[in-house]
Amino acid sequence: MAKKFSDSSPGFAPVILPMSERTVFAVATDASYLDRVFGACAEPPTSAARFSSIAALSDALAQFERLALAFVLIVEPRGDRIDVPTLRLLRLNFPQVVLMALVGECDQQSALRLQSIGVHGILLPPFDRINLGREIATAVPHVPNFKRHPDLMRRASVRLDFVIPSDLTYVLGINYHISNLLKEFGFPPQDTRVNVPLACDEAITNAIVHGNRSAPDKKVSIQIYVSPNRFRIRVRDEGEGFDLARVANPTQGEALLRPSGRGVYLMRSIMDVVEFKDGGRVVELEKRNANAGGNGNGVTHHA
Repeated sequence: MAKKFSDSSPGFAPVILPMSERTVFAVATDASYLDRVFGACAEPPTSAARFSSIAALSDALAQFERLALAFVLIVEPRGDRIDVPTLRLLRLNFPQVVLMALVGECDQQSALRLQSIGVHGILLPPFDRINLGREIATAVPHVPNFKRHPDLMRRASVRLDFVIPSDLTYVLGINYHISNLLKEFGFPPQDTRVNVPLACDEAITNAIVHGNRSAPDKKVSIQIYVSPNRFRIRVRDEGEGFDLARVANPTQGEALLRPSGRGVYLMRSIMDVVEFKDGGRVVELEKRNANAGGNGNGVTHHA
């Protein structure tokens, strides 16, 4: 079935696209930059439907009654310009879509966050050395590699302890275990794939970057507890701590214009409990399982 996509931004003309086994979509806030990148790559997709935002693409994909395997190429000058929250929702709503990013530059933290939501590949310059057709042809969709035991969420609880270096490359691995456990215990998909991993990402990243200041001789201790009713995580750094009262509300005043300082607000907006202890060196997060009996307010296992 062919669909007509309309994107009113400059450089993005309406496209009539028949769905096939390997349909390609391109998302870029700058149409001229997209043209330059595609022009440099070997075998760029000539029939890719173009969109100026991830949200516009999500709206278009929602029009299909059945969506076959599709590829989304996100093209931006910098990795930190990619709308990660909206991309997380797209990944959640359309798990059959393969995500790839072509970015002019990408810092480590942006790369880890893109990987944590299932971006298949991050392609960097020089673009003239990239065969885009081959990259698309050899990419495979993300397929879950486990199945939840039907009786586990009624009978078990799990505790995990990690001590990791002050290195952001470990955050992805921690979130992998968290997401799998939440799914195993029957937490809602939105919490399993998006909300809780995002809040944990912020807590662990803050401990590494702001607490330990990425010092290689300092560690971050992480304790995780999952039961049928709730998820808890405790993150401790070896830094000097901080005064929570001095953290500005990022939704008010001059803080609205700052690119950083939103971690505490984000964690509180996602989790049911957020507590800072030991002078800010410890943060404890809790999320109740909305799928549990009594919405997680019944009998619980105490860590």
